[in-house]
Amino acid sequence: MREEQASRTRKRVLEAAGRCFAANGFTATTLAAIAGEAGVSVETVQSHGPKKRLLLAALEAATAGAEGGRSILEVPAAQAVLAQERARDGLLGLAAFAAELNGRIGRLWQALAAAAQGDADIAAAHAGLQERIRADLLKVARLLQQRGGLRGDMSEESVAMTLFVLTSPYQHELLVVQAGWSEEGYLAWLEQMLIETVLAA
Repeated sequence: MREEQASRTRKRVLEAAGRCFAANGFTATTLAAIAGEAGVSVETVQSHGPKKRLLLAALEAATAGAEGGRSILEVPAAQAVLAQERARDGLLGLAAFAAELNGRIGRLWQALAAAAQGDADIAAAHAGLQERIRADLLKVARLLQQRGGLRGDMSEESVAMTLFVLTSPYQHELLVVQAGWSEEGYLAWLEQMLIETVLAA
């Protein structure tokens, strides 16, 4: 029971930290603000790690549902994408998955990227996350090519990097946050770009 309560408290702290970092950025977010958002003491927040560790843990938990470097491909929604039998359906599923994820964690990702500019540890973690995403999308590219229907003039690596660029949270930031697009408009754009870029005519 004690472990279960501790797990619930950590989940609440990480969710609160994620909201604070997303709204205010890394530098402006204080442990006191996280404590207030989570409804716990500052000492409780401190017991879950320094601020930079909370930032990374909050992003991992929000993205993959767990800490510790869990692959995004283990998420049930991603598994459903991988199960599609046609490349076109897989790409459309990937667009929907990425659009939902970026809409949910996009600002938190931007907080991490900004924090990486001034902290070597966060920069290394940010680079590691990017590498893991590229590795996951290479697996997706291989599966899609096995399904057939992709352009014949693109290598697996080229397809993977195209998926990486198009589904990046940075595109969501540019189009939705900065340009004012709706989430629906962003999803429609992402679907079109993925289909037109990597699917054979």
